[in-house]
Amino acid sequence: MVNDGRHIWVGNNEDESPDLKYRLWFYPQQRETYGYMIWTELSDEEKLNKIMYKNPQGGMNEHGLFMDYTAIDEIAAIRNPNKQDRSEEVVTDVLKTCKTVQEAVSYIGAFNLVRLTGAQLFIADAGGDYAIVHANYCIRKTSRNFALTNYTVNNNHYEPCWRRDTAMKYLAQDWVYHLNDMAFLLEKTIQKKPSDIISNYSMATDLHAKQIHLYYKGDFSRAVTISLKKELNAGIHQRDMASYFP
Repeated sequence: MVNDGRHIWVGNNEDESPDLKYRLWFYPQQRETYGYMIWTELSDEEKLNKIMYKNPQGGMNEHGLFMDYTAIDEIAAIRNPNKQDRSEEVVTDVLKTCKTVQEAVSYIGAFNLVRLTGAQLFIADAGGDYAIVHANYCIRKTSRNFALTNYTVNNNHYEPCWRRDTAMKYLAQDWVYHLNDMAFLLEKTIQKKPSDIISNYSMATDLHAKQIHLYYKGDFSRAVTISLKKELNAGIHQRDMASYFP
């Protein structure tokens, strides 16, 4: 996450098996919900793809509230008997009803997130706030710029991580960050072949503009810009990510 005083950027690399495919889903504002988008994996079975929206990898809404997961080693959930257990994902409901990180944290705080044990949910907003949520903890903003990778950050836990270090060294510069800076940093931190896990897609998201600049399969010579406002004006629809890159 980058906050230079003029822009709020979130960059994310999605690292998975090279054969995985993805879909973007768009849902306009309703009477009591905000407009939003989510992104999901696709299945080899088309009948399952019709319900993949129930398991988003991340999303953004019309107010610039952004959410995405990072995988970590499994940590068993500790249940609070005074809270309601929730096994369903929370991303969609948060995007529908919250404008800010504070509202999102308040909403999530009512539940035991009993399934959020092998990942951390990163939440950011257009005001520059952020939080990291796990079933057992919620970490609030501690710095202007921030990088999250694939280990728990609870209780100031630290592990060596070249991707985090690369990001934070670059973000230590006191300048205004533009799209080319985000693309440069994303490319510097992707996973590549011959690894069996690669960065299948990368996003440079401008939370003020509610725009996603999408890169595919490690190719940073070409970006597709997705305007959330434009997509929401087109009504409810879905589009496979690969179709943006014929």
